[in-house]
Parts: sequence; structure tokens; C-alpha cells
Amino acid sequence: MSNLDNRQYDAVIVLANLMDGRGNLNGETRARMDRAIGVIKDGRAPMLVPCGWAYRDDSKICIADAMRKYAVEERGIAASAVIPETASRDTVGDAVFTKRNLALPLNWSHVLVVTSTYHLPRALLIFSFVYGTSIQVDGLGADGSDSDELKESEARSVAAFRETFRGIARGDDAAIFERMRARHPFYNGEIHPRFADR
Repeated sequence: MSNLDNRQYDAVIVLANLMDGRGNLNGETRARMDRAIGVIKDGRAPMLVPCGWAYRDDSKICIADAMRKYAVEERGIAASAVIPETASRDTVGDAVFTKRNLALPLNWSHVLVVTSTYHLPRALLIFSFVYGTSIQVDGLGADGSDSDELKESEARSVAAFRETFRGIARGDDAAIFERMRARHPFYNGEIHPRFADR
């Protein structure tokens, strides 16, 4: 990440992978958190934003809250510096809800998105589309899984994203949100309960 070493950010946004029913993070999520926490400890951002909802059927714990607990209790980050975003159900939601609930109200201009290296191209595509031109988005990859199957899954997800948001202008918050609620299966009721406006 040499070209990012000296950049300052309004926040570091960390995308979740998995946890168990008690909120213990898997290795991939911990690796993402550790990479993000390094940026915070270097003094290059004042805020850490872990993302993710209570996705498990056997637990009411939001993975973003579990990530916050890891940062505070195991890595010594100040509780006031970690703001979880618990509405998001996937990468699109991570972008939509961090922008809607944090970036716009707090007038952010530059964010760093941290995820596994294999997932980073798709994450940056989505965040750049959602955030538009007024907020600069950089990305940082963490060690994680890597396989042909994962690459194929990422390619399918990119194609689905492009199809879902076809015809929507980059950075058009209202249109992106409504398209997500209407056509994205994680938010329109096809797979998970329909997401209500808030």
C-alpha cells in the first residue's frame, strides 16, 4: 500500500466476512480488522466503521458490533473511535448505509475501504459507484482466501451488481437506495425481509 502510506482519511470502513453464533470473528474478518486497525493506530484516520447486520439465524449479534468489540477489547482502540454500521447486509449495503448514515451527515471527503484482497476490486467498484465523485474512495486489501471458485463468485457478483443498477447514475443516492430496495434480493424480500426506509 505504499502509495497510500501518507494519506489521511475521515474514516476507515471495514467490510465483514463471517463470525460464529457467539460473535467470535473468523480469521478473514480478523485479518480485515487488523489491517484497518493498523491505519487507525498510525494516526491516519480518527474513525473505524465496521459493517454488517445480525445475519445468523442462531444469533442476534450484529457482526459490526462483534467487530467493534474485537477492536476495543482485543486491540485497544478507543470505544469512541469505533462506530458500527449495522443496517448493511452485503457490500452494496455497506456502501449505501455508510454514505447515508455517516459520510453525508459528517461531511466526509476521503474514506478508506478495507476488505480481503480478492474482494477489493468489487468493493471499490461498488463504493465508487455509490459514493460518487464528491467523496474519494481508496481501498486496502487484507490477506484472505484465494481460489478460482472465489474469483468466479466475485465475477458473478459484479455482473449482478451491474445489472441491478443499470441506468442509475453514479452517486444518485435516492435512485440507488430505491433500486436496492426494489431489485436487490437481500433487501427486496426475496432472500431476507424487505428493508424498510429509515
